[in-house]
Amino acid sequence: MQLPVLPFRLTRPAPHPGVAEAMLRLMEDEETPWDALAAHAMRDAALSLALLWMLPLGGDETAQLKPALTERLQLAGRPLLRAWLLHAGTQQANADDIQHLNQRALLTAECALHLAQEQHYPRPDEAYLAGLWHALGSMSLLASSADYAALRKEVDDPAELRRRERQRFGDDHVALAAALGHHCGLPPLVLDAIALSGALEEHVTSAHPLAALLRAAMALAAPNPQLDEAARLTGMSTEALTSLQTDVGYLSAQGLQEIGIGLPREGDGRALSTRASYPSLPPRWRKLALSGLLGSAFDGEVDTSPAARLARGFRLLFGKVAPLMLCLRADQICVLGAADNPLIVQPLRELSLNLDDETSVIALALRTGNSTSHFPGRDGPGRSTRDWHVTRWLRAAGILCLPWRALDVRGVAVLGIDESLDITPDEQQLMSMLVTSAAQAMVHADRHATSAETKVDATRAEFIDRARRVTHEINSPLTVIKSYLGIIAQREADDATLTAELGQVGKEIDRVSTLLRRMTESDPTPDEEARSSSVNEVARSLERVYGNTLFGSRKRDLEIRLPAALPAVAMPASALKQVLLNLMRNAAEALPEGCRLSITSPGVLIANGTPSIELRVVDNGPGLPEARLARLFTPAPSHKGEAHQGLGLAIVKDILSQWQAYILCRSQANAGTSFQLFIPLDQPH
Repeated sequence: MQLPVLPFRLTRPAPHPGVAEAMLRLMEDEETPWDALAAHAMRDAALSLALLWMLPLGGDETAQLKPALTERLQLAGRPLLRAWLLHAGTQQANADDIQHLNQRALLTAECALHLAQEQHYPRPDEAYLAGLWHALGSMSLLASSADYAALRKEVDDPAELRRRERQRFGDDHVALAAALGHHCGLPPLVLDAIALSGALEEHVTSAHPLAALLRAAMALAAPNPQLDEAARLTGMSTEALTSLQTDVGYLSAQGLQEIGIGLPREGDGRALSTRASYPSLPPRWRKLALSGLLGSAFDGEVDTSPAARLARGFRLLFGKVAPLMLCLRADQICVLGAADNPLIVQPLRELSLNLDDETSVIALALRTGNSTSHFPGRDGPGRSTRDWHVTRWLRAAGILCLPWRALDVRGVAVLGIDESLDITPDEQQLMSMLVTSAAQAMVHADRHATSAETKVDATRAEFIDRARRVTHEINSPLTVIKSYLGIIAQREADDATLTAELGQVGKEIDRVSTLLRRMTESDPTPDEEARSSSVNEVARSLERVYGNTLFGSRKRDLEIRLPAALPAVAMPASALKQVLLNLMRNAAEALPEGCRLSITSPGVLIANGTPSIELRVVDNGPGLPEARLARLFTPAPSHKGEAHQGLGLAIVKDILSQWQAYILCRSQANAGTSFQLFIPLDQPH
């Protein structure tokens, strides 16, 4: 939902100076008390608005407000929060009236919370949020228009005030509060309650109970409390409501006094003494303070990318989407941090925007180092079709170009702006500071990533070179061994069993050669091997080649009992062979003499919705140690000698995962170990 179209710039209200000062004090601690900061944020409607504007509520965050605000405070980080708190109240109209409404909103929220508890409303935080939020429409209008305070004083009737607001601003304070809430992800019931906060009482009483709770809370928190209205809406007696009002007033005053806001009041609820105000620093000192804070916002206190921090900074400080970050590379204007703007990288590359483009304000900002802006208009692209494209991609009426320099890189931040947006020089300067700090972090991250990629490429090249040397040396004896096997096969041609076994050994030698060859390829080409195989054939071939070597000669038994009609599985024979061989080898090395390994299958079943063959590899050995069971499929040091790296089961799991299969293990001391493999069937396409 879009915010209401207003004929002036919408300014979000600033938090109460007392809250701002209290939060700045808390952030002086070495260990930031985020929960305490969130408690202050819950007491201030403007602060809650800013944090939820930065990151709207998600569907699972509406039950509790404090954890949601805590998360957003942590995401913003101390430097950015400090910068915003120093900046927020410096250029705001009607500050006293906004502070008064902000305190009234807190009182309303507390009343709504206690009423919800009295009425056994199941989600009291919703009532609190509705009470805190309902005044934000009026607060935003006060912050945005210097003459709105006068309008409020002129008109006593609420309905007439809303009519005059619609006539003057295009919408009224109730609709604006609901629209701001929608933008920040407030729950639908809260938005409905806010939208009905100015409706007729008969409409409120027939609405969802939350609407009546909010209206009753507003009646209790009014300068002249309307106890009768609150009683009609809640069904509570006026005596009970008076008691509740007294308790809430005391608790609210205590909470405000903790941060230095509780002041004596006159009958209309206003403070007797002068209200708190934001400190006024000389321009030079203020610029230095904000520049330092915005620079440190990208120093790594928050563990996210610079682009993500830039996005949060623009939403928090200015209420806007972050600009498109462009940089100059060989006279071509490119996207900086391409991964963060995937939808615009390719179109911009195809646009061929360059530094010498005399029609583009983007190129002009880069050439001159001065800010530029452009509004294409509605009748066509105007002077620059390229700028028109970028403006449309940013979904804006115009663009503001803020040049930056980071290390030896020049660039420009292109911000989408509306026709009604009037960015003050002070705010534009603050935007430039934030953009420059972000650009420095992004350029540094880009170079670090490039350096790391170069190191990885160099390491890979070195590994491949070594692998080629080793492969060359190993292939020579493998060739000799295979030649001798061929001679033996020719000499014993009448022994069919021996000839078949020698053929299997030759195939295993070929498999070793293939594995070595793959190690030497920087970009291995896919094998032409069939993507399906027979479990029976693979298991029987392993039994012929390795059965006696791994089991029979060591006085251990290997038993393979597989149904003859098992269908093919969706895994190449080489991969299945490597999986089973690793399991067989592990068992052979762990089993004492006289023990047995069985490979069986109950057949086909449905595993995770996929027709699969279940293979069971079971032994009756001593079982696995508990320490190994906890990290079974992760590489671990082996106790089998230097030839073993503890990688067998990790490799098994990786191979199975590659072919959408998986493995389970059960092991019991002195009772054996069982592996269950679930391998998808080869399905016809």
